Amino acid sequence: MGTFRFALLAVGLFALTFIGISWASKGFPVMATRSAVREPDARVGTETVARGQSKDLEASKTSQGDGNRERDKVRNELLQASTAYKRSPCDAIIKKNLVAALTNYVEAWRAMAYCRPGVGGCPKSGDDAVSTAAEAFKTPLDLRAQEAMRDAIEQGGISLDDFPRSVRTYVFLWTGSPPTEPAAACIAARQAKQR
Repeated sequence: MGTFRFALLAVGLFALTFIGISWASKGFPVMATRSAVREPDARVGTETVARGQSKDLEASKTSQGDGNRERDKVRNELLQASTAYKRSPCDAIIKKNLVAALTNYVEAWRAMAYCRPGVGGCPKSGDDAVSTAAEAFKTPLDLRAQEAMRDAIEQGGISLDDFPRSVRTYVFLWTGSPPTEPAAACIAARQAKQR
């Protein structure tokens, strides 16, 4: 067993001497670690980008009107005024803007639904005009504006007296809510702040 250990020790010393001489002949190189700035990986963040693009696509699809500039303007005004009123129901100017936007929206629908049959692109039958108007006001933008309008009306503070007589009946057909007391929204807002 002593000879085997001697042979193993001799082979080990030979290998160590060979490695040491090779290392010295190369100038004693030392392996060092360097820190380097990594280039961004194109795969990182693709999910975030895809999510952002899908939100943009969804927003573009839900913001589409019927292509009529006047009706799209009325839809957008109603959406903006409703959102503002929901956030601040006690502001008299915001309430006035919501009433004006809702009045314009209802008047645009009414002008289309009750047009003179056969005149200016109006269908030849009055029933066709009402159904055409109903379809024209079911765009994705209409649905968003109507939902925002209903949320705003639920805040309270809007009454029949706020609207011109010509549209009062139609306003609350669109909102689906009965008229409320004018001060109800501010009273509810104050109570919520006190809690």
